[in-house]
Amino acid sequence: MSSSFFLKGKSRQIHKRKGEKIKKIKPKKQNGPNLENGHDSSESDLDIKKFSDAEEVESDHETAEQKKLRLAKKYLEEIEREEAKRAELKEIDDAVEKRLQKDYLEQKGKLKVEVADNYSTPSANDLRLIRAKEHRLTLTCVCVSFDGQYVFTGSKCGTIIKWSIKEKRKLGSLTYKTHSQFLKGGISSLALSTDNKFLASSDQSSEIQIWEPNTLKHLHTFRGHKDTVNGIIFRKNTHELYSASKDRSVKIWSLDEMAYVETLFGHQSAVMSIDALTRERAITAGGRDSSVRIWKIVEESQLIFNGPVGSLDEVKLLDEEHFVSGSDNGSLCLWGVMKKKPLCVVPEAHGKENEVPRWITSLATLLNSDIFASGSYDNCIRLWKVSDMYRKVVPLFSIEVNGFVNAMQFTSDGKQLYAAVGQEHKSGRWFKLGSAKNGLLVVNFNVKS
Repeated sequence: MSSSFFLKGKSRQIHKRKGEKIKKIKPKKQNGPNLENGHDSSESDLDIKKFSDAEEVESDHETAEQKKLRLAKKYLEEIEREEAKRAELKEIDDAVEKRLQKDYLEQKGKLKVEVADNYSTPSANDLRLIRAKEHRLTLTCVCVSFDGQYVFTGSKCGTIIKWSIKEKRKLGSLTYKTHSQFLKGGISSLALSTDNKFLASSDQSSEIQIWEPNTLKHLHTFRGHKDTVNGIIFRKNTHELYSASKDRSVKIWSLDEMAYVETLFGHQSAVMSIDALTRERAITAGGRDSSVRIWKIVEESQLIFNGPVGSLDEVKLLDEEHFVSGSDNGSLCLWGVMKKKPLCVVPEAHGKENEVPRWITSLATLLNSDIFASGSYDNCIRLWKVSDMYRKVVPLFSIEVNGFVNAMQFTSDGKQLYAAVGQEHKSGRWFKLGSAKNGLLVVNFNVKS
Protein backbone atom coordinates (compact mmCIF):
# COMPACT_ATOMS: atom_id res chain seq x y z
CA MET A 1 0.00 0.00 0.00
CA SER A 2 1.10 3.56 -0.59
CA SER A 3 2.03 5.83 2.28
CA SER A 4 -0.89 8.17 1.48
CA PHE A 5 -3.32 5.49 2.64
CA PHE A 6 -1.77 5.45 6.11
CA LEU A 7 -1.66 9.24 6.37
CA LYS A 8 -5.26 9.88 5.32
CA GLY A 9 -7.16 11.94 7.93
CA LYS A 10 -4.04 12.55 10.03
CA SER A 11 -3.48 16.12 11.02
CA ARG A 12 0.16 15.67 12.03
CA GLN A 13 2.65 14.91 9.25
CA ILE A 14 6.44 14.92 9.39
CA HIS A 15 8.12 16.22 6.26
CA LYS A 16 11.78 15.82 5.65
CA ARG A 17 13.63 18.76 4.18
CA LYS A 18 16.57 18.30 1.88
CA GLY A 19 19.81 17.80 3.74
CA GLU A 20 18.14 17.19 7.08
CA LYS A 21 17.83 14.11 9.16
CA ILE A 22 14.76 13.43 11.15
CA LYS A 23 15.53 13.28 14.80
CA LYS A 24 13.16 11.41 17.02
CA ILE A 25 12.94 13.11 20.37
CA LYS A 26 11.54 11.12 23.19
CA PRO A 27 9.15 13.07 25.40
CA LYS A 28 10.47 13.85 28.83
CA LYS A 29 8.53 12.66 31.79
CA GLN A 30 6.98 15.48 33.82
CA ASN A 31 5.75 15.29 37.35
CA GLY A 32 2.99 17.91 36.88
CA PRO A 33 0.82 19.03 34.02
CA ASN A 34 2.31 20.82 31.04
CA LEU A 35 1.43 24.50 31.54
CA GLU A 36 2.98 25.69 28.31
CA ASN A 37 0.92 28.54 26.73
CA GLY A 38 -1.03 28.83 29.97
CA HIS A 39 -3.05 25.58 29.79
CA ASP A 40 -2.86 21.90 30.47
CA SER A 41 -2.05 20.35 27.10
CA SER A 42 -1.83 16.76 28.32
CA GLU A 43 -5.63 16.24 28.38
CA SER A 44 -7.17 19.11 26.39
CA ASP A 45 -5.07 18.45 23.28
CA LEU A 46 -6.20 14.84 23.31
CA ASP A 47 -9.85 15.94 23.65
CA ILE A 48 -9.52 18.38 20.72
CA LYS A 49 -7.88 15.66 18.61
CA LYS A 50 -10.64 13.16 19.43
CA PHE A 51 -13.33 15.72 18.55
CA SER A 52 -11.72 16.72 15.25
CA ASP A 53 -11.15 13.09 14.32
CA ALA A 54 -14.78 12.25 15.13
CA GLU A 55 -16.05 15.21 13.06
CA GLU A 56 -13.93 14.15 10.10
CA VAL A 57 -15.12 10.58 10.39
CA GLU A 58 -18.75 11.80 10.50
CA SER A 59 -18.26 14.02 7.43
CA ASP A 60 -16.55 11.10 5.67
CA HIS A 61 -19.63 8.94 6.18
CA GLU A 62 -22.05 11.76 5.09
CA THR A 63 -23.40 11.29 1.60
CA ALA A 64 -23.75 14.13 -0.86
CA GLU A 65 -27.55 14.19 -0.38
CA GLN A 66 -27.22 14.33 3.41
CA LYS A 67 -24.73 17.16 3.15
CA LYS A 68 -27.09 19.11 0.87
CA LEU A 69 -29.93 18.55 3.31
CA ARG A 70 -27.86 19.68 6.29
CA LEU A 71 -26.69 22.82 4.49
CA ALA A 72 -30.24 23.57 3.34
CA LYS A 73 -31.55 23.28 6.92
CA LYS A 74 -28.79 25.55 8.15
CA TYR A 75 -29.59 28.07 5.40
CA LEU A 76 -33.32 28.03 6.25
CA GLU A 77 -32.57 28.56 9.94
CA GLU A 78 -30.43 31.56 9.04
CA ILE A 79 -33.23 32.98 6.86
CA GLU A 80 -35.76 32.50 9.69
CA ARG A 81 -33.49 34.35 12.12
CA GLU A 82 -33.03 37.23 9.67
CA GLU A 83 -36.78 37.45 8.97
CA ALA A 84 -37.62 37.46 12.69
CA LYS A 85 -35.10 40.24 13.26
CA ARG A 86 -36.47 42.18 10.28
CA ALA A 87 -40.05 41.82 11.58
CA GLU A 88 -38.99 43.03 15.03
CA LEU A 89 -37.25 46.05 13.52
CA LYS A 90 -40.31 46.76 11.35
CA GLU A 91 -42.54 46.72 14.45
CA ILE A 92 -40.26 49.23 16.13
CA ASP A 93 -40.16 51.39 12.99
CA ASP A 94 -43.96 51.31 12.70
CA ALA A 95 -44.37 52.26 16.37
CA VAL A 96 -41.89 55.13 16.01
CA GLU A 97 -43.60 56.28 12.79
CA LYS A 98 -47.04 56.28 14.46
CA ARG A 99 -45.69 58.19 17.46
CA LEU A 100 -44.00 60.78 15.25
CA GLN A 101 -47.15 61.14 13.15
CA LYS A 102 -49.26 61.57 16.30
CA ASP A 103 -46.85 64.18 17.70
CA TYR A 104 -46.84 66.03 14.37
CA LEU A 105 -50.66 66.08 14.13
CA GLU A 106 -50.91 67.12 17.77
CA GLN A 107 -48.44 69.96 17.20
CA LYS A 108 -50.43 71.14 14.17
CA GLY A 109 -53.74 70.87 16.02
CA LYS A 110 -55.07 68.30 13.56
CA LEU A 111 -55.14 65.27 15.84
CA LYS A 112 -58.72 64.42 16.74
CA VAL A 113 -59.76 61.16 18.36
CA GLU A 114 -63.53 60.69 18.25
CA VAL A 115 -64.45 59.03 21.53
CA ALA A 116 -67.58 60.88 22.70
CA ASP A 117 -69.94 58.14 21.45
CA ASN A 118 -68.09 55.59 23.60
CA TYR A 119 -69.11 57.36 26.82
CA SER A 120 -72.25 56.52 28.79
CA THR A 121 -73.87 58.08 31.85
CA PRO A 122 -72.06 56.97 35.04
CA SER A 123 -74.11 55.23 37.70
CA ALA A 124 -74.20 56.27 41.36
CA ASN A 125 -71.54 53.63 42.06
CA ASP A 126 -69.21 55.38 39.61
CA LEU A 127 -69.29 58.60 41.67
CA ARG A 128 -67.35 59.21 44.86
CA LEU A 129 -66.98 62.36 46.93
CA ILE A 130 -63.70 62.40 48.89
CA ARG A 131 -63.47 64.75 51.84
CA ALA A 132 -60.71 65.80 54.24
CA LYS A 133 -60.68 67.83 57.46
CA GLU A 134 -57.98 70.11 56.00
CA HIS A 135 -60.45 71.23 53.31
CA ARG A 136 -63.05 72.64 55.69
CA LEU A 137 -63.96 75.37 53.17
CA THR A 138 -64.85 75.31 49.46
CA LEU A 139 -62.46 73.55 47.07
CA THR A 140 -61.26 75.96 44.39
CA CYS A 141 -58.86 74.03 42.13
CA VAL A 142 -57.72 70.56 41.11
CA CYS A 143 -54.67 69.27 39.28
CA VAL A 144 -54.09 65.71 38.00
CA SER A 145 -50.60 64.38 37.25
CA PHE A 146 -49.92 63.46 33.62
CA ASP A 147 -49.16 59.83 34.53
CA GLY A 148 -52.45 59.52 36.43
CA GLN A 149 -50.80 58.72 39.77
CA TYR A 150 -51.67 61.75 41.90
CA VAL A 151 -54.23 64.53 42.31
CA PHE A 152 -53.65 67.85 44.07
CA THR A 153 -56.49 70.00 45.39
CA GLY A 154 -56.63 73.49 46.88
CA SER A 155 -59.26 75.21 49.02
CA LYS A 156 -60.34 78.59 50.33
CA CYS A 157 -58.89 77.81 53.75
CA GLY A 158 -55.39 77.96 52.25
CA THR A 159 -54.64 74.22 52.18
CA ILE A 160 -53.24 71.92 49.49
CA ILE A 161 -53.77 68.15 49.64
CA LYS A 162 -51.99 65.43 47.68
CA TRP A 163 -54.10 62.34 46.88
CA SER A 164 -53.12 58.92 45.54
CA ILE A 165 -55.40 57.85 42.68
CA LYS A 166 -54.66 54.12 42.98
CA GLU A 167 -54.67 53.93 46.78
CA LYS A 168 -57.60 56.39 47.00
CA ARG A 169 -56.22 58.10 50.06
CA LYS A 170 -54.55 61.30 51.22
CA LEU A 171 -50.74 61.23 50.99
CA GLY A 172 -49.88 64.62 52.45
CA SER A 173 -50.97 68.22 52.90
CA LEU A 174 -49.76 71.80 53.07
CA THR A 175 -51.74 73.90 55.50
CA TYR A 176 -51.96 77.58 56.39
CA LYS A 177 -50.83 76.77 59.96
CA THR A 178 -47.69 74.84 59.01
CA HIS A 179 -46.67 76.94 55.97
CA SER A 180 -48.04 80.40 56.80
CA GLN A 181 -44.89 82.06 55.41
CA PHE A 182 -45.77 80.68 51.95
CA LEU A 183 -49.56 80.17 51.92
CA LYS A 184 -51.34 83.53 52.24
CA GLY A 185 -55.06 83.02 51.92
CA GLY A 186 -57.23 80.75 49.81
CA ILE A 187 -55.56 78.74 47.04
CA SER A 188 -56.63 80.06 43.63
CA SER A 189 -54.78 77.73 41.23
CA LEU A 190 -52.48 74.69 41.02
CA ALA A 191 -50.27 73.45 38.16
CA LEU A 192 -48.04 70.40 37.78
CA SER A 193 -45.24 70.00 35.23
CA THR A 194 -45.55 67.10 32.78
CA ASP A 195 -42.62 65.22 34.34
CA ASN A 196 -43.98 65.73 37.90
CA LYS A 197 -40.86 67.62 38.92
CA PHE A 198 -42.54 70.86 39.98
CA LEU A 199 -45.85 71.83 41.59
CA ALA A 200 -46.85 75.49 41.41
CA SER A 201 -49.52 77.17 43.53
CA SER A 202 -51.07 80.63 43.69
CA ASP A 203 -53.29 82.16 46.38
CA GLN A 204 -54.86 85.46 47.39
CA SER A 205 -51.44 87.12 47.38
CA SER A 206 -49.47 88.22 44.32
CA GLU A 207 -46.88 85.45 44.79
CA ILE A 208 -46.41 82.04 43.15
CA GLN A 209 -44.99 79.19 45.24
CA ILE A 210 -43.00 76.29 43.78
CA TRP A 211 -43.00 72.91 45.55
CA GLU A 212 -41.41 69.50 45.11
CA PRO A 213 -44.45 67.24 44.48
CA ASN A 214 -43.10 64.06 46.08
CA THR A 215 -41.94 65.52 49.40
CA LEU A 216 -44.07 68.74 49.29
CA LYS A 217 -40.89 70.65 50.14
CA HIS A 218 -40.89 74.35 49.31
CA LEU A 219 -38.42 75.24 46.54
CA HIS A 220 -38.95 78.86 45.48
CA THR A 221 -41.18 81.94 45.55
CA PHE A 222 -41.85 84.02 42.40
CA ARG A 223 -42.67 87.67 42.97
CA GLY A 224 -43.62 90.20 40.32
CA HIS A 225 -47.39 90.38 39.96
CA LYS A 226 -49.12 93.34 41.60
CA ASP A 227 -52.39 91.58 42.43
CA THR A 228 -53.90 88.13 42.98
CA VAL A 229 -52.79 85.41 40.57
CA ASN A 230 -55.96 83.77 39.20
CA GLY A 231 -54.40 81.05 37.04
CA ILE A 232 -51.13 79.21 36.38
CA ILE A 233 -50.21 76.55 33.81
CA PHE A 234 -47.05 74.74 32.68
CA ARG A 235 -46.31 74.51 28.98
CA LYS A 236 -46.47 70.82 28.10
CA ASN A 237 -43.16 68.89 28.30
CA THR A 238 -41.30 71.96 29.61
CA HIS A 239 -40.55 73.79 32.84
CA GLU A 240 -41.98 77.07 31.52
CA LEU A 241 -44.73 78.45 33.73
CA TYR A 242 -47.38 80.95 32.58
CA SER A 243 -49.37 83.00 35.11
CA ALA A 244 -52.46 85.23 34.79
CA SER A 245 -53.33 87.91 37.32
CA LYS A 246 -55.92 90.46 38.36
CA ASP A 247 -53.27 93.08 37.52
CA ARG A 248 -54.28 92.47 33.82
CA SER A 249 -50.90 90.93 32.91
CA VAL A 250 -49.55 87.51 31.91
CA LYS A 251 -46.07 86.55 33.08
CA ILE A 252 -43.64 83.85 31.97
CA TRP A 253 -41.26 82.11 34.39
CA SER A 254 -38.48 79.57 33.87
CA LEU A 255 -38.22 76.94 36.57
CA ASP A 256 -34.95 75.54 35.23
CA GLU A 257 -33.27 78.81 36.25
CA MET A 258 -35.96 79.78 38.81
CA ALA A 259 -36.17 83.13 37.04
CA TYR A 260 -38.63 85.64 35.62
CA VAL A 261 -38.67 85.77 31.80
CA GLU A 262 -41.13 88.41 30.57
CA THR A 263 -44.52 90.10 30.95
CA LEU A 264 -47.32 90.22 28.38
CA PHE A 265 -49.81 93.12 28.34
CA GLY A 266 -53.06 93.56 26.44
CA HIS A 267 -56.09 92.67 28.53
CA GLN A 268 -58.20 95.60 29.74
CA SER A 269 -59.51 93.77 32.80
CA ALA A 270 -58.43 91.10 35.30
CA VAL A 271 -57.20 87.94 33.55
CA MET A 272 -59.41 85.17 34.93
CA SER A 273 -58.17 81.97 33.26
CA ILE A 274 -55.13 80.63 31.37
CA ASP A 275 -54.23 77.47 29.45
CA ALA A 276 -51.36 76.16 27.28
CA LEU A 277 -50.28 73.04 25.39
CA THR A 278 -47.04 72.17 23.55
CA ARG A 279 -46.58 75.27 21.41
CA GLU A 280 -44.88 78.32 22.85
CA ARG A 281 -48.24 79.99 23.27
CA ALA A 282 -50.69 80.82 26.04
CA ILE A 283 -54.43 81.41 25.86
CA THR A 284 -56.24 83.64 28.36
CA ALA A 285 -59.76 84.78 29.25
CA GLY A 286 -59.96 88.47 30.06
CA GLY A 287 -63.00 88.58 32.31
CA ARG A 288 -64.91 91.86 31.93
CA ASP A 289 -63.13 92.85 28.70
CA SER A 290 -65.04 89.89 27.15
CA SER A 291 -62.05 88.73 25.10
CA VAL A 292 -59.93 85.64 24.66
CA ARG A 293 -56.32 86.22 23.67
CA ILE A 294 -53.78 83.82 22.22
CA TRP A 295 -50.27 85.01 22.99
CA LYS A 296 -47.70 84.08 20.32
CA ILE A 297 -44.66 84.39 22.54
CA VAL A 298 -41.93 83.85 19.94
CA GLU A 299 -43.56 86.20 17.40
CA GLU A 300 -44.32 88.74 20.18
CA SER A 301 -47.89 89.09 18.92
CA GLN A 302 -51.40 88.18 20.01
CA LEU A 303 -54.69 87.04 18.50
CA ILE A 304 -57.83 88.66 19.94
CA PHE A 305 -61.24 86.92 19.99
CA ASN A 306 -64.24 88.94 21.17
CA GLY A 307 -66.72 86.88 23.11
CA PRO A 308 -70.34 87.46 24.18
CA VAL A 309 -71.33 90.34 26.45
CA GLY A 310 -70.45 89.66 30.08
CA SER A 311 -67.46 88.38 32.00
CA LEU A 312 -65.52 85.74 30.07
CA ASP A 313 -64.18 83.70 32.99
CA GLU A 314 -63.13 80.29 31.64
CA VAL A 315 -61.07 79.07 28.67
CA LYS A 316 -59.67 75.62 27.82
CA LEU A 317 -57.84 74.29 24.76
CA LEU A 318 -59.30 71.27 22.95
CA ASP A 319 -56.18 71.08 20.77
CA GLU A 320 -53.69 73.55 19.34
CA GLU A 321 -56.29 74.93 16.89
CA HIS A 322 -59.57 74.85 18.86
CA PHE A 323 -60.74 75.95 22.30
CA VAL A 324 -63.88 76.43 24.40
CA SER A 325 -64.84 79.33 26.65
CA GLY A 326 -67.43 79.94 29.37
CA SER A 327 -69.02 83.20 30.44
CA ASP A 328 -71.03 84.52 33.38
CA ASN A 329 -74.00 84.95 31.02
CA GLY A 330 -74.19 81.14 30.87
CA SER A 331 -72.99 80.70 27.28
CA LEU A 332 -70.50 78.12 26.05
CA CYS A 333 -68.50 79.02 22.95
CA LEU A 334 -66.46 76.77 20.65
CA TRP A 335 -63.69 78.57 18.73
CA GLY A 336 -61.13 77.99 15.99
CA VAL A 337 -57.93 80.02 15.84
CA MET A 338 -58.60 81.00 12.20
CA LYS A 339 -61.88 82.83 12.95
CA LYS A 340 -62.51 85.81 15.20
CA LYS A 341 -66.08 84.73 15.97
CA PRO A 342 -67.19 81.51 17.72
CA LEU A 343 -67.77 78.47 15.51
CA CYS A 344 -70.66 77.50 17.77
CA VAL A 345 -72.49 79.04 20.76
CA VAL A 346 -74.61 77.22 23.37
CA PRO A 347 -76.61 79.92 25.21
CA GLU A 348 -77.70 79.32 28.81
CA ALA A 349 -75.86 75.98 28.85
CA HIS A 350 -76.76 75.35 32.52
CA GLY A 351 -80.21 76.92 32.52
CA LYS A 352 -81.55 79.86 34.53
CA GLU A 353 -82.18 80.68 38.14
CA ASN A 354 -84.70 83.46 38.91
CA GLU A 355 -84.64 84.38 35.21
CA VAL A 356 -80.85 84.88 35.37
CA PRO A 357 -78.59 82.45 33.44
CA ARG A 358 -76.25 80.42 35.65
CA TRP A 359 -72.68 81.34 34.86
CA ILE A 360 -70.08 78.78 33.78
CA THR A 361 -67.78 78.18 36.75
CA SER A 362 -65.42 75.58 35.21
CA LEU A 363 -64.44 73.74 32.02
CA ALA A 364 -62.49 70.55 31.32
CA THR A 365 -61.40 69.19 27.92
CA LEU A 366 -60.11 65.78 26.94
CA LEU A 367 -57.19 66.86 24.77
CA ASN A 368 -57.31 66.13 21.03
CA SER A 369 -60.77 64.60 21.30
CA ASP A 370 -64.42 65.54 20.66
CA ILE A 371 -65.55 65.72 24.28
CA PHE A 372 -65.51 68.35 27.03
CA ALA A 373 -67.28 69.07 30.33
CA SER A 374 -68.76 72.21 31.87
CA GLY A 375 -69.63 72.99 35.49
CA SER A 376 -71.91 75.48 37.20
CA TYR A 377 -74.14 75.42 40.32
CA ASP A 378 -77.22 73.68 38.91
CA ASN A 379 -76.41 70.39 40.67
CA CYS A 380 -74.85 68.77 37.61
CA ILE A 381 -71.74 68.50 35.45
CA ARG A 382 -72.65 68.47 31.76
CA LEU A 383 -70.68 66.59 29.09
CA TRP A 384 -70.70 67.78 25.48
CA LYS A 385 -69.76 66.33 22.12
CA VAL A 386 -68.07 68.39 19.38
CA SER A 387 -69.39 67.35 15.96
CA ASP A 388 -69.95 68.48 12.36
CA MET A 389 -66.35 69.61 11.85
CA TYR A 390 -66.34 71.83 14.98
CA ARG A 391 -69.55 73.60 13.94
CA LYS A 392 -71.85 71.95 16.45
CA VAL A 393 -71.89 71.16 20.18
CA VAL A 394 -74.30 68.40 21.27
CA PRO A 395 -75.19 67.55 24.89
CA LEU A 396 -74.23 63.99 25.88
CA PHE A 397 -75.38 63.50 29.48
CA SER A 398 -75.28 65.07 32.94
CA ILE A 399 -73.61 63.94 36.18
CA GLU A 400 -75.41 64.79 39.40
CA VAL A 401 -73.37 66.81 41.90
CA ASN A 402 -74.47 69.15 44.68
CA GLY A 403 -72.55 72.43 44.93
CA PHE A 404 -70.42 74.79 42.90
CA VAL A 405 -68.18 72.93 40.45
CA ASN A 406 -65.16 75.24 40.69
CA ALA A 407 -62.58 73.25 38.72
CA MET A 408 -62.37 70.02 36.73
CA GLN A 409 -59.78 67.91 34.94
CA PHE A 410 -59.85 64.67 32.97
CA THR A 411 -57.15 62.06 33.41
CA SER A 412 -55.02 61.75 30.25
CA ASP A 413 -56.74 58.45 29.29
CA GLY A 414 -60.19 60.02 29.70
CA LYS A 415 -61.44 57.31 32.05
CA GLN A 416 -61.86 59.59 35.05
CA LEU A 417 -62.91 63.17 35.78
CA TYR A 418 -61.90 64.99 38.97
CA ALA A 419 -63.98 67.95 40.14
CA ALA A 420 -63.36 70.44 42.98
CA VAL A 421 -66.76 71.01 44.60
CA GLY A 422 -67.82 73.47 47.28
CA GLN A 423 -70.58 75.50 48.88
CA GLU A 424 -69.38 78.77 47.33
CA HIS A 425 -68.02 80.14 44.08
CA LYS A 426 -64.22 80.01 43.97
CA SER A 427 -63.88 83.77 43.39
CA GLY A 428 -66.36 85.11 45.92
CA ARG A 429 -69.05 84.61 48.52
CA TRP A 430 -72.13 86.07 46.85
CA PHE A 431 -74.29 83.23 48.11
CA LYS A 432 -73.87 79.83 49.72
CA LEU A 433 -75.35 76.41 48.97
CA GLY A 434 -75.81 75.10 52.51
CA SER A 435 -76.77 71.57 51.43
CA ALA A 436 -73.53 71.09 49.47
CA LYS A 437 -70.40 69.40 50.82
CA ASN A 438 -66.85 70.56 50.21
CA GLY A 439 -64.88 67.76 48.60
CA LEU A 440 -63.23 66.15 45.58
CA LEU A 441 -65.67 64.38 43.28
CA VAL A 442 -64.23 61.40 41.41
CA VAL A 443 -66.19 60.32 38.32
CA ASN A 444 -65.38 56.94 36.75
CA PHE A 445 -66.46 56.51 33.12
CA ASN A 446 -67.36 53.25 31.43
CA VAL A 447 -65.70 53.85 28.08
CA LYS A 448 -66.36 51.34 25.30
CA SER A 449 -63.25 50.25 23.47
